[in-house]
Amino acid sequence: MLSEADLNIIFYILFLVSGLPLSYKYAVFMVKHTGMVVPHFFIGMMLNLCVGILGIVGWIFFAPKISIYFTLGGIYLGAGITALSLLLLITMLLLKRKNLLKSFERWIAS
Repeated sequence: MLSEADLNIIFYILFLVSGLPLSYKYAVFMVKHTGMVVPHFFIGMMLNLCVGILGIVGWIFFAPKISIYFTLGGIYLGAGITALSLLLLITMLLLKRKNLLKSFERWIAS
């Protein structure tokens, strides 16, 4: 059986990881409909960063009840997942940029 701390870690990781698809969907949708790449890539990255910071702040409120090491480990975990998520987001968006702009051109032409 999982303890309360285990469940909190699972939900913490799921919350942090949910920032990636959320920000990716936002950036893809907006670039397809506006054709502006840089502003929406930046907003997507900031959205992802905000989800990460919100998760870390929530962790800071919860974890000290268990231990200081649990708190610090969770902060490092959250920072690492957020940084990895940002790198994955910008990589995926840059690889898909040309297709998004072609999609925008087709949307304008129709």
